[in-house]
Amino acid sequence: MALVLRENYQQLAEYAVWKIEETPDFYRAGLILNDWEQNYLDNITHPRRKLTWLASRYLLKLLLNTNEFVELLFDEYGKPFVANDDIFVSISHCDTYAAAMVSRNCAVGIDIETTDRDITPISRKFLSQIELEQISGDKSLRQLMVYWGAKEVIYKIYGKRKLEFRDDMFIKPFQLAPRGDIYGVLMKNGRVEDYLLHYSFTEAFILVVGVEKEKRALDA
Repeated sequence: MALVLRENYQQLAEYAVWKIEETPDFYRAGLILNDWEQNYLDNITHPRRKLTWLASRYLLKLLLNTNEFVELLFDEYGKPFVANDDIFVSISHCDTYAAAMVSRNCAVGIDIETTDRDITPISRKFLSQIELEQISGDKSLRQLMVYWGAKEVIYKIYGKRKLEFRDDMFIKPFQLAPRGDIYGVLMKNGRVEDYLLHYSFTEAFILVVGVEKEKRALDA
C-alpha cells in the first residue's frame, strides 16, 4: 500500500496522496468501470498515463470509503464530479504521485507537482508584477511552485474556462515554510471570490489544496 498522506482540512474536506508503485492490474482490481470508462482506458496507449488514470480513481474510492461503483464524470468545462453521489471532488497527478480531495460542504481543488519541476521560464505568464516582486532569494523556485499550485487549485475550484492566471487570480503575500496557509482571490465578471489554501512540501512533491470561502461583489 502506498498511501503517503491523508489529512482532514479545516473540518471541511479530506485529501490524500498516493505514491504510484503498483501495476495497472492492482488498481484495476479495486475499480468498477462502466463501458465508456473501460473503452477510454483501453485507448490510453501511454503506460504511465494509463497508470496515473487508474491510480487517481483508485485513490478517490479510498477517500470515499466505498466498494461501490463511483461514476466519475466531467462537466462541459472539464471539472470532475461524481454523478451518483452528492459530493465535491478534485483530482491531480504527476509522474509518480496521485492526489485527490473530497468534500460534502464546498467546492475543492488539489494540485500536486514534483519538486524538480522548473517553471521559472513561464513565471511571467501566470504571475502579476506585484506577485513577481514578492519572490526572491534561494527559495524562489519553491515560492514559484506554491504560486503555480495555488492558482491551479483556484482554477479547479472555479471550474470554468477563460480564466487568466496572471490577470484574474492573485495570491496574497506569504512567508514560505515547509507548510502553511495562504489566501487567494479571484476577480472575474464583477465578482470577488476568496479561497483558503494550504501548501506542503516533501522532498519529492509540493501539494496545494484549497476550498472556496465566499463570494462578494467587487464594490462590496
